[in-house]
Amino acid sequence: MFRRLNRAASSVASLHPPTTVRRIAAAGTFVAALEALSQHKRFVKGDLLGSQVEACHPRLARHYPRVNRALTSKAFPYAVYGTQAAVSAATFLRPRNRALRIAGGTTLAALQSAQSAFIPFGRDGADQLQHVINVTMASTGLIRDLEKADDLAMRTLALETSLSYVASGVVKAVSPIWLKGDAVAGVMRTRNYGHPGAHQVINRYPAISKALSWGTIAIECGFPLIYVLPKPAARAYLATMSAFHLGIGQFVGLNRFVLAFGATHPAIHYVLSQRRRELTAATRATATLAA
Repeated sequence: MFRRLNRAASSVASLHPPTTVRRIAAAGTFVAALEALSQHKRFVKGDLLGSQVEACHPRLARHYPRVNRALTSKAFPYAVYGTQAAVSAATFLRPRNRALRIAGGTTLAALQSAQSAFIPFGRDGADQLQHVINVTMASTGLIRDLEKADDLAMRTLALETSLSYVASGVVKAVSPIWLKGDAVAGVMRTRNYGHPGAHQVINRYPAISKALSWGTIAIECGFPLIYVLPKPAARAYLATMSAFHLGIGQFVGLNRFVLAFGATHPAIHYVLSQRRRELTAATRATATLAA
């Protein structure tokens, strides 16, 4: 199992990290846009996927009636999600285009900000991480030296992902339900995020829920260890996190988290590779000085 995880991680690491990040992230925003467009019947004013400008920004609605009419029309969500799908597709097809990196990332970030402001329902942590990716790739694209731009982007995303995992783990670690080991069992029996088959198994074997609850806290809180572990163990750890997200997508239904966090994993592979090169260079420099 360890060898399989390591081989999978190595195959990802062999790809060009910035390109892989942009393609996976673009796939995520494209899928998110299609999911929203598939629910177009709910774009009407006042519905969950319709514009909520009057509820969220009453002053804007009162003082700028024309803007309010535009934002509350059914055409607004069509325009937002349609543009998001188009820009995401272009980014996926041309991930190394610098102009598209800047303009596309900026556009996607602006669209996601508009969604947060005017269509706040139906969003989750995957959207927030996608927003971070778009802002990071667009802003670093302004750096003329492409190698430096990519290096900064990968290190930024690796740091953001590490902080996200640790923050999530700490929140669980102070939760009585998670510490008691009942969190996973509780999720599996809900209507929105549950899985009947998994619930039956966990209900029969409660120890599984405890193992999964405590295991989730451990791997999230301990994620920074990946930067000090030996290379094979670090690659396997990251592959385990990928499997963790795939499992959540399969049993909890949060499929877009697979693409959101999966988009940042190549950045972590990059940092791990750079760490190894830096350590090797430092060792050689020390040996040269000693000689």
